[in-house]
Amino acid sequence: MWTSEGKKINRDQPLSEYPTPQFCRDSYISLNGPWEFALDEDPSNHDSFTDEIVVPFAVETLLSGVTKRVSAKQVMHYRKRFTLPFGFKKDRVLLHFEAVDQVCDVYLNGVKIAHHEGGYLPFAADCMELKQGENEILVDVWDDTDSVVFPRGKQCSRSRGIWYTSTSGIWGSVWLESVPNEVIQNLVITPLFDEKKVRIQVPFEGKLLRSSVVVSFGGKDIVTDSLDENFSCVLDLSSAFHPWSPETPALYDIRVSVNFDQVSGYFAMRKFSSVEFNGHRVFALNNKPYFLSGVLDQGYYPDGGLTPPSDVTMKNDIRLLKDMGFNTIRKHIKITNMRWYYHCDRMGMIVVQDFVNSGAPVKPHLFLLAPFVHLKIDDTKQYDLLGSGSEEGREFFEEEMERVVAHLYSVPCIAVWTLFNEGWGQFDSVRLTERLRSLDPTRLIDSCSGWFDHGAGDFASRHQYFRKLRVDEDPTRIRAITEFGAYSHICEGHTDTKKRTFYKYYRDKGRLKKALEALYQKQVAPLLKEGLSMAILTQFADVEQETNGLVTADRRIVKIERRDIAALNKLLRFEETPHD
Repeated sequence: MWTSEGKKINRDQPLSEYPTPQFCRDSYISLNGPWEFALDEDPSNHDSFTDEIVVPFAVETLLSGVTKRVSAKQVMHYRKRFTLPFGFKKDRVLLHFEAVDQVCDVYLNGVKIAHHEGGYLPFAADCMELKQGENEILVDVWDDTDSVVFPRGKQCSRSRGIWYTSTSGIWGSVWLESVPNEVIQNLVITPLFDEKKVRIQVPFEGKLLRSSVVVSFGGKDIVTDSLDENFSCVLDLSSAFHPWSPETPALYDIRVSVNFDQVSGYFAMRKFSSVEFNGHRVFALNNKPYFLSGVLDQGYYPDGGLTPPSDVTMKNDIRLLKDMGFNTIRKHIKITNMRWYYHCDRMGMIVVQDFVNSGAPVKPHLFLLAPFVHLKIDDTKQYDLLGSGSEEGREFFEEEMERVVAHLYSVPCIAVWTLFNEGWGQFDSVRLTERLRSLDPTRLIDSCSGWFDHGAGDFASRHQYFRKLRVDEDPTRIRAITEFGAYSHICEGHTDTKKRTFYKYYRDKGRLKKALEALYQKQVAPLLKEGLSMAILTQFADVEQETNGLVTADRRIVKIERRDIAALNKLLRFEETPHD
């Protein structure tokens, strides 16, 4: 089995690295690899498994070994038999699923232990029914890709245009870990940058008997403390204060023990805000003006769908963008695995994180008119126009928003939340922006990326493809172009499509290079004087019928040389003016 980059992967245990680098225990058994599989319309089928699938790759993908489309009427049945190593179990064993799309039931030795809805967030189940000998996990999954209730992002039952092949079933890592009876549930880490301190909160399932918190940097312990009765502490890092940035991605290590449980992880000291600079409000990193030059990253892979083929693939993608001079990735309409965020933290890449949209498609006439005409849509009443007519879907989105924030809160690299993109499933944007800010006051918010803006959030955010780039005259918010470019070039032999997207198309790489140079030199760079503070190029890689990436979908051809893009990115930097 091979990755999109042509490198062989371990079919028996793909993506075997520890899935949650920010929250590690010393017990870990990966269940990635071959599982028994069946696809039918019988919800009660737990006996007839006619096929095999490689977890954690979705049913539709090449790396899964199945490569089948799944209808809303079908059930995906998974079965895994395993025996625990001697001495692995302490008091309890937890079974973790990183991502399962869309609705699933989990059984252990015939007993139902979990039910989960929604396709992008992890969940865990307590394995009370474990045996000393052979054990059996059964997972039943249903996926109605076009459901108006559950988040789906760019997934579509019929791949076309900017919509891509569905991701059905298990598409994230599955693993076991052994834990004591009372466990640490999470590490909630809040940098108090201006104070040179960090707040550590440790949700715990029992009564506090003893605790220890140790922070180290560069392999040397610098702070040791214990938790108070609220399972929290504030640590002073002034003796060894190392701010994080893309240029110097400094990370602290942390070890926390409570009673009989112990976890390790990491954090960074950084601050995201806005400041006045040269008469404009701009993005600030660690209290200094900082220009965000980035790319749109859909997070799709030709052989793995939403699942990266390997840890190396993720690192190589980020390294390539670093070499091109980008400092930001907009993770577009996808919550990805924690190891991707870890590599951004470690290598130094700021992330603009989109929420995953749900709802029905936006009305076609709005989709066509919005790039050219300023349309006023009341997103507190005209729900159907923007695809958010389902009350159940709106309720699920709002609940999922809280779960996403809790899941990603401690990730250092995430600087901005994108609440809605181009109106997809948009509703109550002003209210939800304030709700989001109350959940996470440490980050900035792009309330309505693209259009249908209602003045909320921290950004005057626009998508511009078919006209000369410009910024909004908004004195109170950060001016941003959160999508632009999308210049297309097809590399024969590295795409399955011959269709040209409706963006600009260039027959050879030379013309593409000249067009991008003119775009950055004559349109993007001059806008810095008008307050532009973020520019996100569409896009990093080709995806299915979209061929407007800087690289081909298989990552084998870089369409524009690294040094040429890096030279353009050098134009997009704020120069600090001297103080009087």
